[in-house]
Amino acid sequence: MTRRRIFVLVSALIVAAALAALVVVWRPWDPVPDELRAAASRVADLPGVVSAEVTGYEVAFRDAKDGDVALATVDVVLDDGLSPEAASAAAARADGLLAATRVDGVRTLSRTTAVHTGDPRTAHGVEVYPLTAWVTEDGDASSVADAVVLRRAGATTVSGVSAEAADGEGLVRLAEEAAEHKIAASLGTADDAVRYDASGRVPVVAAARLAVDAAGRPGVASVVVHAGFPPGTTAADDTALTLQVGLAGPTSSPEAGGVARWLDDPARDAGGRHLAYTLTEPGYAARVDGWVAAAPPPTPEEHTVPLPAGVGAWPADDDAPACAGDDLRLTLGTPDAAAGGRYLAVLAENVSGRPCALDGVPRLTFRDADGEPQDDVTTEPSAPGVVAGRVVVPAGERALATVQWRAMSTASDPDVTTTVDVVAVPDGDPVPLVPTAELDVLDGAEVRVGPWAQGAEGWS
Repeated sequence: MTRRRIFVLVSALIVAAALAALVVVWRPWDPVPDELRAAASRVADLPGVVSAEVTGYEVAFRDAKDGDVALATVDVVLDDGLSPEAASAAAARADGLLAATRVDGVRTLSRTTAVHTGDPRTAHGVEVYPLTAWVTEDGDASSVADAVVLRRAGATTVSGVSAEAADGEGLVRLAEEAAEHKIAASLGTADDAVRYDASGRVPVVAAARLAVDAAGRPGVASVVVHAGFPPGTTAADDTALTLQVGLAGPTSSPEAGGVARWLDDPARDAGGRHLAYTLTEPGYAARVDGWVAAAPPPTPEEHTVPLPAGVGAWPADDDAPACAGDDLRLTLGTPDAAAGGRYLAVLAENVSGRPCALDGVPRLTFRDADGEPQDDVTTEPSAPGVVAGRVVVPAGERALATVQWRAMSTASDPDVTTTVDVVAVPDGDPVPLVPTAELDVLDGAEVRVGPWAQGAEGWS
């Protein structure tokens, strides 16, 4: 080989090596930083971990001066044979290693650590694992242990705190296991005939069994157990449950009557609690409400809103005049959410310079961005038995009234509530208030509004 050919060959090798190095370092089509990729590789070497892969990386906010804000998603696959405790510990170790990762030029790296076990199947081009759970942002991996408990109890798939059973008997077994381990799990059958919406609560085994048995009755299409009692029901029970029975035919059919009689039977086991039921026909055109075992709960005694323990009541000044509209500065608290519920406080500050009294419930109108009121919004008392009482508000203090509603779907982009008109006192003028975030109080919403009460830290 001539010297010139050797020179050309060596030059070509050098160029190829340089290009390969450039590909490894630059990777314009792959935004995952090398530091994060290396961390995932170290996670894969941890005991109990089968594999780890960065499946998502995005710079949410670029800041050349102080550093970027980025989001990362890491999928961690664990050994399918780990016990609940061992799986939780392995997930926590993996997440801790990822949390300690520092990426050059990134000030804040928020991560989502998704944990999987089992052999995945492909559904619509996406890998679906039998078990998926997530470690919280603060590193809590207890949900992984809960998910493994449910899978070991026979769940065909587990996603977070939602588990699916092959059939009704499997759902009851899941409810029993969830109750034993105090897991607030939502359950369902593969054919969607029975669902148990936990709403942040541990399932009641008797309710799950009753739902499965009801689903097998003639004329029943589906059964859902959900938190709460039917509208208009008053009961002193903050753990209320309702069986929503979807009928295959009208509520006037013989099959519907048979289902109602079966549920009304005093021998029916409701687990020692008051359990409501609602039969609905297709299209929800008609419904029948009742109580399992024909055992409605006792009507609660009327009472005013109690104060938190250790909070002293404001002076009861019999001579204080009623508050007028101009005596009050109205505001809205920050909306909150928990277990499928939405919460808001209406605040009324006494700016009159003297005590004045409130006695009643504020009237609310929910309006969309066009200023139109939401249609068919109904208001109910805030809680069973709660009634208004005279509250003397000292100068400069704030009374409050609570507002609560169930979360409503905004998937089809409906007109959400952007303004709430508040009438604080009888014959007062409506005061338009803009919440800090749009509210999913939509057409047909049922809203629970509490009476004016003394504002205090810890009040709820």
